[in-house]
Amino acid sequence: MKLTYEKHQYHLGIILGFGALLWNGTYNALAKGLTPFLSPVTLLLLSEALTALFILMTFGLFPLLKELKKMDGKSIVMSVVVGLFCSAVAPLLFFTGLARTSAINASMLSSADIIIVLIGAHFLLKEKVSHMQMLGGAIVMAGVLIVNTAGTGVSASVHLGDFFIVAGALFSGAGSVLFKRYLSHVMPELAILIRNIGAIVVISIVALFLHGSFVKEVTAFPLEKVLLLLAFTFFSRYLNLTFFYESLDRLSATTLALIQVATPVIGIFFAALILGERIQSFQILGCIFILFGLMLEQVSDGAMDSIRSHSAMFHHLPLRKGATTVNGNVALLPKNV
Repeated sequence: MKLTYEKHQYHLGIILGFGALLWNGTYNALAKGLTPFLSPVTLLLLSEALTALFILMTFGLFPLLKELKKMDGKSIVMSVVVGLFCSAVAPLLFFTGLARTSAINASMLSSADIIIVLIGAHFLLKEKVSHMQMLGGAIVMAGVLIVNTAGTGVSASVHLGDFFIVAGALFSGAGSVLFKRYLSHVMPELAILIRNIGAIVVISIVALFLHGSFVKEVTAFPLEKVLLLLAFTFFSRYLNLTFFYESLDRLSATTLALIQVATPVIGIFFAALILGERIQSFQILGCIFILFGLMLEQVSDGAMDSIRSHSAMFHHLPLRKGATTVNGNVALLPKNV
């Protein structure tokens, strides 16, 4: 019974992980319609505040407070730390670096968080990466490379902003590992709410003291774009975070990270659907690599061993009557044939 339950939870985690991948892919397409009116800092602050509001509306204040009473001091502190890492420090570093580097470098280097997750999962969570996950992950990364670099004609170069991008990926990946290590027993939505509150405090300080146009941007924000802001918050932030942490509660950090690295596929789809951007042939090729890699990641080493063991049975069958074998593998016919 326990094994059946764990298998069910694993399959549910896979579904939630791909759901998080879907909603994460909407981020750039929806945010692009808001960037002409809101700076990154203002957009972060508004989206975090609205995400917290969606959580309160969905799960209710009192049930969340009841769950909060069950948390010990260490869990609360770690929730705040994860929030600061993932919702404040990482995005601020990313947007700072984005202004000082190329879009290609930003796209590629932001995927470095998977390396941080894999390292942290190995040393802190004692997770093992299977051979099929390594093979699938390598193919996925090849697809990401094709999607982000092919057909651009832009040569690779190092910029100051690259270090900010990598630092942001470091904090983002570390936040995921810390959540899995210290907050798996906490209601994911409560952890998200604490994360939001911590991020709101930090980003508010940055907005008020280092970004004086915050109030001006909010008051000048066009009313016809409010629906777009709500869509960005609901899909790209609220649903994305909820699915992500619910999945992380059921899967290993390694498995979820290898799924999330395929975000460019979904990003291309929504860019075409929402923004009307044309999908290029090299992007289709990259997507094929990514999808194939994702399928390989879900094939366990045990399944491959089973396939090999079944196929090995045929090696012991004689090719025809009177055949003999050498080393049990190569079939030889008798000399008098």
